[in-house]
Amino acid sequence: MAIQLTKMIMHGILNAVLYIALPLVLFEVISMMGLMSFTQEFKTTIIIIGIVGVVFSMLRHAYPKDTSANRLIAFGSTVYSGIYLFYLFGGFTPGVQLGNYSINLPTQGLQVLLGLQVIAWLLLGSSGLRGLKYLIEAVELRKNKEYRVKNKFKLSNFFKVLGTILGLVIFGYLGSIAYSGMNLGFQFHPTFGVDHDPGVLPLDPSDDSINITITFDLDNQGLYAIYDVYIDAEFRTVTSANESALPVGVKVGGSSNTYFSTFHSFTNNINNTITLVMDPTYIEGLATTDATLALKISFATLYAAILINLNITVNIPWTALI
Repeated sequence: MAIQLTKMIMHGILNAVLYIALPLVLFEVISMMGLMSFTQEFKTTIIIIGIVGVVFSMLRHAYPKDTSANRLIAFGSTVYSGIYLFYLFGGFTPGVQLGNYSINLPTQGLQVLLGLQVIAWLLLGSSGLRGLKYLIEAVELRKNKEYRVKNKFKLSNFFKVLGTILGLVIFGYLGSIAYSGMNLGFQFHPTFGVDHDPGVLPLDPSDDSINITITFDLDNQGLYAIYDVYIDAEFRTVTSANESALPVGVKVGGSSNTYFSTFHSFTNNINNTITLVMDPTYIEGLATTDATLALKISFATLYAAILINLNITVNIPWTALI
């Protein structure tokens, strides 16, 4: 059996571009745009996994298609491509709920963590089904026997069709997520309610209490409902007119685990509220000092089977209450 050296080299070069060069270029472009950062460890692993994928591809094309050796290596190559995609989409992140991907937009005070394990498993399953086609064909060629489903169609083609259908479902799913994501809107109201209780000593702010109510709108015109929304919020000082009374960089108040069960698709959910309780340690400083406060909102939810952790930071001017 002659080795097809020319085909091996051609497909080796092609798959080196697909497995290694293209992902690294995309990582670099995305990093330069400031959207995501990729660790050197992650890049190195992609290179190593990519090299193995290139070797599989070259071995696959070393033998003619009508040989069991070609079909057996094709099975391994197809399954391995699924493992490659599984890693690429965060499937191999031990002990981490969210996965590998963080989107950062510093100018907008926005950070998003995405858990893409569901997509990783779907891609791995699709590759496994398509790989079974080649495994069955390898057995057929080895035993010189054809396997059929109820004597109607080839068993290998059955798994090929299943894998193709699952692949189309995955691409449709990804497209629907992209469409839905572009039709989500999240907006804070520019003003917030301040509940200032002067206590029993109106002229002495040391016994005061302050609660702040933040109001936001969430417009979900996408295809999927947003489930199990947990929101944490906190205020930290950025600038202070009197740092002895109100230090810079300290947490002066916050909320804990505000919960919304569902924001349904094709709905505009307005005037949702979060109440932040100010820390008694800094009540006197807040009551008597002008400052700038950073409001940080952490928004954790499940959307289209993807875990999302959204962090938004907004600077808000604070005027002394007395």
